[in-house]
Amino acid sequence: MITNNEPLNSIEARIEELHNTIAEKEEQIKTRTRQLKDDIQTELDPATVVRRHPFEIAGSIFVTGILIGRSVKSMVGSSRKHQSNTASASDSVPAKAPTQLSVLGIDILRSVKDLGFTYLTHYLDKKIK
Repeated sequence: MITNNEPLNSIEARIEELHNTIAEKEEQIKTRTRQLKDDIQTELDPATVVRRHPFEIAGSIFVTGILIGRSVKSMVGSSRKHQSNTASASDSVPAKAPTQLSVLGIDILRSVKDLGFTYLTHYLDKKIK
């Protein structure tokens, strides 16, 4: 004969088993999430990307430098035209902003170029040795 407590005990045991299963699954999900986070950080780390694709990065830096140089050159050229057109109207107003902007652009271009060449030489040194 079944007593009144047997179904209640089996239900409580089942609930306890489900709680344990949920806790295990939660821990598995947390572990997988941490692993995925670490994998993504490793994959998207700039140093790792540069190590995997050195020539593509050097090429993109080179193209970026050319584009920055052209845009700075066009800004300087347009500001000189603007200065020559407005020089007759107002000779007392100096236009230093475009000149400072072009100097900043040239400094950025040189820095990017130096970084690219430095990395390329280090990479080639490691490959040769």
